[in-house]
Amino acid sequence: MTSGTILSVSTSRKEARKKTAAVWLRPDQLSLAHDVSQEADLELLAVGSPVRGESSTLAKHLGSEPCDDLRSLLAETKASLVLLLDPGDFGTENEPADERVLSVAAARGVRIASLEPIPASALLLPSGSSEQDDQLGLPQHVRLLGMLRHSKRYRDAVEVIEQFGHTRTLSIELYNSPQQGSLGAQLVSALDAIMAHLGTPETVDASFVSPAHGQSVYSVPGESLRGFSGDLTAVLRFPDGRSATIVASDHAGRWNRVLTLLGPAGRLRIYDDGFEFVGPTGEKVDEARHRRTVKSPPHCIEVLSDGIDRLLDPHIPAPPPVDLLGLLATAQAALLSTRTGQPENPETIRRMVSNR
Repeated sequence: MTSGTILSVSTSRKEARKKTAAVWLRPDQLSLAHDVSQEADLELLAVGSPVRGESSTLAKHLGSEPCDDLRSLLAETKASLVLLLDPGDFGTENEPADERVLSVAAARGVRIASLEPIPASALLLPSGSSEQDDQLGLPQHVRLLGMLRHSKRYRDAVEVIEQFGHTRTLSIELYNSPQQGSLGAQLVSALDAIMAHLGTPETVDASFVSPAHGQSVYSVPGESLRGFSGDLTAVLRFPDGRSATIVASDHAGRWNRVLTLLGPAGRLRIYDDGFEFVGPTGEKVDEARHRRTVKSPPHCIEVLSDGIDRLLDPHIPAPPPVDLLGLLATAQAALLSTRTGQPENPETIRRMVSNR
């Protein structure tokens, strides 16, 4: 009798630890979904796609059940996690994300992770939003994956960042393929890191090159981060004279992230595999690089699966809240600058949203 009781408790604990997921993706993200679910040890219960007619085929490839409606999936899934590799129009002007649907899912214990920002524009934040608002929109229920500042290598470097001290200039390079996240997602990740170190910029001067540049088709960025794709460079200037630069592309082949800080202490660079701290006279102050083996997952899979593991672990607190209005307003200023060819002020966008 005692033995049976122990077995029952052991089985119950095992079931409690099982991680289940529903995935929403495009057909070209099939390999990404497979690799992330394997690395994060996810059992896929449902698979759907924003591309009409593709859900059944994708579900068959991933050994899961098809689903054709994202809102129904969020409202009804029994999975621990809903993974949005491509949310489609969800969280855009065409299909605003539903706070009630996300709240109900969260109340049932469902975690929601997205490769793409939700909402996809500062202009979709609630009217009258302010920095002090706890209800700035939907990200309280949605964890944005792939954020540089949430990555394991950045976390590993926190102590050396504190040791480095004052940063006068910062640069970020972010590269990946379209399957691994849009240029819009990269822009938010870059701005999140920059604003954590330097605060809110006074101006953003950005330039965009379409993947189709030089061909017969040329696209100009709109007002939404969703579907924003190509190459972006930006210079951000701050009221105290400091500056930051961004070079990003979602058409650059392999995933790669580099954050560089310059200051009186020298140069600190954080890579996908560690960091290097060089003093002002060229001496190496500190370094930690992680040797990769044939069994090591690609950096992209490592970052995304780590983010999922942390989201599903009830013992790990959520990342500190961000000034979502400031972050999205700065991203909106960057988008506007690519169209006007002039530096733009994020404060203008912030006031526009706050005063509606």
